[in-house]
Amino acid sequence: MTKQVALVIGASRGIGRQIAIDLARNGYAVVVAAKTTSNPHDPSTPFPPPPNSPSSTINTVAREITDLYNGTATAIAVDTSSIPQINHLVAETVRIFGRLDVLIYNSGAIWWSSVENTPVKRFQLMQRINSEGLYASVHAALRFFERNQWKERIVVVSPPIYSSFFRGKTAYAMGKVGMSVLTKVLAMDFERQGGRIWLFLVYGLLCPSNPQQQETWSEKTQYPNTTSAKPYIPLLPL
Repeated sequence: MTKQVALVIGASRGIGRQIAIDLARNGYAVVVAAKTTSNPHDPSTPFPPPPNSPSSTINTVAREITDLYNGTATAIAVDTSSIPQINHLVAETVRIFGRLDVLIYNSGAIWWSSVENTPVKRFQLMQRINSEGLYASVHAALRFFERNQWKERIVVVSPPIYSSFFRGKTAYAMGKVGMSVLTKVLAMDFERQGGRIWLFLVYGLLCPSNPQQQETWSEKTQYPNTTSAKPYIPLLPL
């Protein structure tokens, strides 16, 4: 595989779908991963489906990439609350394409409520999918990154850390902020260990086909320390 390979986890709809499509349009081979699957050739479902609808799945996104944009994509189902499934996903990506250049974690579970109104099982599910899912994905990818002399990039879709974000969403905020902390601490580890992986915290997403629709800014760190704020796609040059 001569193309760089991007694994997008949480890519069945919304932001993740757009990330996968835009990467493919910019020359990447893309693994579209999430839990939701379907038959992308089902005649009873319009194609392409609305991007934020339940009809949008990893299979329809992969078909959009290959059929509408002449790109390279494959769909792999994953439940990000399962560490064995995450390990299989990363290994299967490398088995199919022979490499992994970009890991993007957009998977997430949402529940905005007070502690009193958040059952413990709901809290545990969010931690497994949000912070634990990210941790497991990064952990699984690192051994493949080492083979390529640490030239890869990690993109995490998670919030900035500020107190007003916490209000009214305690359990959700704990997991999402944990994702941001993990990304920052990884950067510190890579600096201390002499690594050169690019790490990105993405707080929003720019839709390149219609930049006026959304705003974005991201925090880019390569060690030794350099930071800047730029739109999403230019952060991943070929």
